[in-house]
Amino acid sequence: MHLTITSLLRGGATLLASATLGLMVSTSAMAQPTDVLELKLALGVADTQFNVTTSSVFQLAEQFGFYEKHGVKVTIVPLDGTPQAVAALNAGAVDIADIAIDAALRLRAENDLPVRGFVAVGRGAAFLIAARSEIETIEDLAGKSYAIADNGSLDHTLTEAVLRSYGMDASAPNFVAIGPPDVRIQALAAGRIDATTVSYGTFQSINNPPGISVLIDPDDFSSRAPALNKFVAALDSTIETKGEAIQRFTNALIDTSRAMKAEPQRWIDAITEGRPELSPESIKATSDLVHKRWCVNGCFSPSELVKSVDFTYENPDFADVTVISADDIVDQRFTTEAIETLGTFTGDTIDVR
Repeated sequence: MHLTITSLLRGGATLLASATLGLMVSTSAMAQPTDVLELKLALGVADTQFNVTTSSVFQLAEQFGFYEKHGVKVTIVPLDGTPQAVAALNAGAVDIADIAIDAALRLRAENDLPVRGFVAVGRGAAFLIAARSEIETIEDLAGKSYAIADNGSLDHTLTEAVLRSYGMDASAPNFVAIGPPDVRIQALAAGRIDATTVSYGTFQSINNPPGISVLIDPDDFSSRAPALNKFVAALDSTIETKGEAIQRFTNALIDTSRAMKAEPQRWIDAITEGRPELSPESIKATSDLVHKRWCVNGCFSPSELVKSVDFTYENPDFADVTVISADDIVDQRFTTEAIETLGTFTGDTIDVR
């Protein structure tokens, strides 16, 4: 079952009533510009709990003082995935939101909502499909309980894309919406569900219990799903009125990503503190996996964005959605200016610009 964007927007008020606002307080001693601009950012719950992927950059920018350095104060609104983030953005409860690209396409094409992405924090995310060991092939997922964050959430849509790439009916599993990645992987470990899609780092958190195995590894998964699947977006009206704040936010994210790429131990130390349940071995393995994936240029390559939009329209669910171009849902000005301000990145990275 799929929730439409329209139904998500209608439910926005109810969804937002349960959201908890958390103001991120800086611990950095870096000098703060004389003026500080403010933004409210909607993030999925997984990304507010120190996600062990490059999405952790939202927290790292605060922890290491990069928001303060660039003169922006960020208030995070934690929500359960893209559907709620979309509702918050549309309702004006937040200024910017980290949302799935397919959701942005629907908002623009079906609801004529003027939303545009301006920066991304992950490319080629290291997702995998974990399942009970008796599920030995992708076809065995048919009829099995498959945990997702929510109907239409990123993990849901990417899983459907992977299933289609194998020639399967994307609705073959029995999808069950139960929430964030940590909840899903623990449910799998406890035998309450049969399979789920999570990041490599989240899978590592259960320390390889008996009876659980990786059905589709990160390399196979990423080869079957679009490299760029989410971006941070805002309404056109917000871009017009808060453009300077958005620019500072973009600068801070890219600056933080470059710092984590240059000094991997900083990320390892931060994850060790923020996720004490993870073993040093799993943290190091995850660090090695994400090392080249930091969005040192904002992960906003025009060609990759076009590929992601084209990939989305290959989804049968988009057969009746008006075709629009990547240019209709992105604004390249912010990453372009950030690169000009911070300088060209010359290290080894998949985020080539």
